[in-house]
Amino acid sequence: MHEVGIAQSILEAVQTEMRPYPGALPVKLAVKVGAMSGVDRDSLSFCFEAIARGTLFETMILAIEDAPADELELSYLELEEP
Repeated sequence: MHEVGIAQSILEAVQTEMRPYPGALPVKLAVKVGAMSGVDRDSLSFCFEAIARGTLFETMILAIEDAPADELELSYLELEEP
């Protein structure tokens, strides 16, 4: 189940993207997942929720968007100012 590793990498990327915005809260994150990426969307959602539980990211919404071929990338991160 490589979705656990992908979910962990997503959270690490979010942390990196949030560094320039101290005090901001993550609201929504969109990830593009291609049909041929080998990623099970339900498993990714489950793993993301499990890893985020009890952290600053627990209430953040994960939106999984369709993408072509084997694409797997962050689409956008929505933050809320304190």
